[in-house]
Amino acid sequence: MRAIPRVSRRRPSVPASGWLAAGSAAAALLLPAPYILEGPGPAIDVLGEHAGHPVMTVDGGAQDPGEGRLDMTTVLVSGPPGGTTTAAEVVAALADPTTDAVPRELVHPTGVSAEEVGRANEAAMTSSQDVATVAALRSLGRDVPGELTVQAFAPESPAAGVLREGDAVLRAGGEPVRSVDDVRTAVEAAAPGPVALTVRREGREQDLEVPVAAAPAGSERAWQIGVLMDERFEVPVEVDFALEDVGGPSAGTVFALAVIERLTPGALTGGAHVAVTGTVTADGRVGAIGGLPQKVRGAADAGATAFLAPAENCAELVGRVPEGIDVYAVDTLDTARRALEALGRGQTPDGVPPCG
Repeated sequence: MRAIPRVSRRRPSVPASGWLAAGSAAAALLLPAPYILEGPGPAIDVLGEHAGHPVMTVDGGAQDPGEGRLDMTTVLVSGPPGGTTTAAEVVAALADPTTDAVPRELVHPTGVSAEEVGRANEAAMTSSQDVATVAALRSLGRDVPGELTVQAFAPESPAAGVLREGDAVLRAGGEPVRSVDDVRTAVEAAAPGPVALTVRREGREQDLEVPVAAAPAGSERAWQIGVLMDERFEVPVEVDFALEDVGGPSAGTVFALAVIERLTPGALTGGAHVAVTGTVTADGRVGAIGGLPQKVRGAADAGATAFLAPAENCAELVGRVPEGIDVYAVDTLDTARRALEALGRGQTPDGVPPCG
């Protein structure tokens, strides 16, 4: 008898350290990462209904037949402080052109709770609605009296000891004050010297020279007086916005356009489907927002063919505008209104540059 040789098939050996390294890498992808993920959110027609209720009602306003869609846009946000973002999710976001991973500290300061973020976003939404109503009425030529008062002082505020809580700011740099941005503009123009403010204190007007200081690193402006001011207006019409689970100030411009639409004859959109984002001040200046690429993507997915975006944000859209949607840069409410009217007529907005 002949013996049949056996062939031994052995698996290649792997050092224990190799298994440990592979396991460590896999585990690392599951560890929390200090990033917030921003993705496209739903687009909500402010001229229509949401959750079975009209998004907006205006006392004395009317819905016009044949009006199109005027969408406010949103961003779906996940991660801290209300949740957790893993390293694997950050890696996936880097490969997804529709999602951005943003360091947490650029969005929410460390130590801020989810409840505090929610309350702040809700307050910002309410404030933006009030200011948007004022901006819309002023754009229509209506007089909306308002008052800007000193509410509190920041730590080491240069204005402490000169201004007092309750002071009503009437003029800044010699010009009448219609919004807090007027004060900011006067501060920037006066810096590094003091800014001239006229206030009403205990029923009497006083001219004050208020010191100016450099703003902290990372602030939107270079100079400040370190004062929290409250804007209050006597609004002659009642406007109600019925939105839940949506927060932040970035819908101000679309709210203002919706109020204008309701208070003017004819459909402002002309039947077009247009999306809008941007903060707005009481005097109609459109300001920057966050998550613009995600908002444009969400609007395109909802079927919008045009998008009005803050001019300050346009650099973020380079190479990120989806097919089938045109984005235009606006810096004032009047420009946004003019662009919307042109789009409603099926025309390219004259003098309104493309964005991105």
